[in-house]
Amino acid sequence: MKKDKKRRFYPTAAVLMGFVALMTAADVLTPVKAFSEMENRSLAQKSKLSVSRLISGEFQKDYETYVSDQFAGRDGWITAKSVSESALQKTENNGILYGKNGAFFGKFTSYNQEQLERNLYFLDGFAKDGHPLTFAVVPSGYEYALDQLPAGAGQVDERAVIADIRETLSENPDIHWFDADGLLSAQQSEDLFYRTDHHWKGETAYLVYAALCETWGLEPARAEDLVLREVEGFYGTYYSKCKKAGTKPETLTFYDQPFPIHTEVLNMQMEMEEKENWYDASKFEQRDKYGALLWGNTGLTILSKETLPEEPKRLLLIKDSFSNCLAPLFLSNFDEVYIVDLRSLPYGLNEMCKTLQFDETLVLYNFENLESDTNFYRLTY
Repeated sequence: MKKDKKRRFYPTAAVLMGFVALMTAADVLTPVKAFSEMENRSLAQKSKLSVSRLISGEFQKDYETYVSDQFAGRDGWITAKSVSESALQKTENNGILYGKNGAFFGKFTSYNQEQLERNLYFLDGFAKDGHPLTFAVVPSGYEYALDQLPAGAGQVDERAVIADIRETLSENPDIHWFDADGLLSAQQSEDLFYRTDHHWKGETAYLVYAALCETWGLEPARAEDLVLREVEGFYGTYYSKCKKAGTKPETLTFYDQPFPIHTEVLNMQMEMEEKENWYDASKFEQRDKYGALLWGNTGLTILSKETLPEEPKRLLLIKDSFSNCLAPLFLSNFDEVYIVDLRSLPYGLNEMCKTLQFDETLVLYNFENLESDTNFYRLTY
């Protein structure tokens, strides 16, 4: 009897051991990837081994992440997982909520109150230090499509928190509040943001641009006088995380100027590099199509008209990626637009603000970036 049991066990064990050996060999032979086009993110690389990191457990933790990111056939396994979860009618995968009508939403049930307060402190100090500014906080797309969320989603009431932010900063006369939420709510539309991405559409960015111009007493360019560009086959950041089977692509939209735009971007050598256009058209052929705008989230980008007057009119825009499709519109009203992304800026803003005179300063952030960004200290040095 025992002999029969062993005979039944050995084939199963052999198959299991063979599978483990095969996957181990595949992992070893598969080239290490730096970036996942499918997931639209950088992948973990080999961790440096040292006695101190081994004792602290830091090496084991990093190595586990590395193995997970570099697992052979990872893209295929992710797709298989998505297909199976779709078949089971799941309403969430990898932090992405499946809404009605094919819409996706990032799961956001809590936020970092401490970091938010710290960022507002730095912003308040920046304004008081001789830099009056306009401040706009953009709620996430789910706030304008609550009826599309799955039942019991438990999302943060961002609009309530943003109202508190406005109240907190109301005592500073150097901060002018721009009511982005009020503007977007007035549209009474669930089509302001992409279905598969967390960003707003180019048409929505234009609405914000026009309203900001009116706030500053400027005449906004008419939409019909601009160039609406459309890029087909767009799958956004939400899709990159969940890979839901059957998801239909979208059309990426953004407004362009009818005149040439001179573009300079801060490169890895900390030098300003000239570009042929304000967006990287080659990325429209890749998965991260939104990353084409402004050449990604570079620390400093300068957009300008080809011919500048003796005293150019300048805008300083401190932003996250929501402004990547917004920034070029302001060249209809300013000669130069200095665009700062604090997440990629290797230095503080003080020196630049002392050297240059800005006619307007705009700080525009999506709420989720505002409450999590750890780089606002760069406003104060």
